[in-house]
Amino acid sequence: MSKRTSRTVAAVIAAATATALAAGSAPAVAGPSSGSISIESPPTEPGTYSRELKAVNGNGDSVSEIIVGDLAGNGPIRTYLLLWTDGALTTLPPLPGGTGGSATGINNSLTVVGTSGTQAGDHPHAARWTAPTTPNTPNTPVELLPLPGDTMAAPAAIGDDGTAVGSSWDASAKHAVAWPPNGAPVALPPLPGDTESAAVAVNSSGTAVGYSYPAGALGSPRAVIWSSDGTAAPLDPPAGFASSGATRITDSGIVIGSGRAGGASTPDHALVWDASGTVADLGAASEAKAVNNAGTVVGRRGGQAARWSVDGTPVPLAPTALTSTATGINDQGVVVGYTSDPPPTRAQFYAQLWNPDGSLGALPPWSPDFPYATPSFVTNSGIVVGELLLRGLAYYGRPFTMRWRL
Repeated sequence: MSKRTSRTVAAVIAAATATALAAGSAPAVAGPSSGSISIESPPTEPGTYSRELKAVNGNGDSVSEIIVGDLAGNGPIRTYLLLWTDGALTTLPPLPGGTGGSATGINNSLTVVGTSGTQAGDHPHAARWTAPTTPNTPNTPVELLPLPGDTMAAPAAIGDDGTAVGSSWDASAKHAVAWPPNGAPVALPPLPGDTESAAVAVNSSGTAVGYSYPAGALGSPRAVIWSSDGTAAPLDPPAGFASSGATRITDSGIVIGSGRAGGASTPDHALVWDASGTVADLGAASEAKAVNNAGTVVGRRGGQAARWSVDGTPVPLAPTALTSTATGINDQGVVVGYTSDPPPTRAQFYAQLWNPDGSLGALPPWSPDFPYATPSFVTNSGIVVGELLLRGLAYYGRPFTMRWRL
């Protein structure tokens, strides 16, 4: 693209966005491209002022790649389903009688889970949307009921076998729960000595991970793994750690999470457990954001994006001039994330890519007028998904789903 064309596109975006921010909606314009990398952001609905990314499935091809998230505007937050093949954005209906919802996960069968109200002012209910039988015509969701005796529930993730996991609770306690494909809630028990639990991730075979803790969450949480039959087992932290938790699990059984050696004033340590349950400490003040099936972990430590092997050995990533965080990695080792201006500048984020050898690559900005973006996922087919941050309303960012094709 010539410099003249880039400036013209940027001017169109700038003019469209100024109008959109004033009217409370997003610009419906095509994005520029840079070299072999194309940039796309699909249209949205009139009156929408943000389109927040929540989850991406793992197919990563142009036919079945689906993204879900939340639309916010002048009414209730609504869940959307986005089929990138034709750029069509479909709003998923709430539960019968409801007015809004929020997505939390999607699998490769295009089943979405999230929450939906059933009436104005009601608490959210767990919901599941199956794949549309007609393109861009969503099916009515089915409520995923809480455990017996509980009054509320919310799914956190769904695996490719159709098992969703999350939490079920009442006024006094929270309980981890799994919903198999038949939708009947199954309790995921806490570890011995604990009374509460929460499941936050699940892999394609139905193995889930999360937290187990004493009543009222007053004690120290412990990382826990549940087999597909619901049996709980501890994921032991390093010796001397007072607390731990698990946040993601791969199909190969590798788990990432965090732990602390002391109380709230001590720094977090990122942790990784291999498929046998052996734990590695990734260091003080570290954070694990993503892991691929080979066990390569990415995140940040000491103000810079970081990468480790499954045994905790650092695998260098080229440093950036600004502070940086790695947020996603695919099975080929491509890493994505963002850099950010230091304080006191207000939250300026710039997309960043690292090649498999750790050298710096590039994710071009939407335009010179809109350089702010935060990539979250990179698929094995080379599609990067994240959010374009439009500025307005006291300079706070409004997120809109976007992607790069590498």
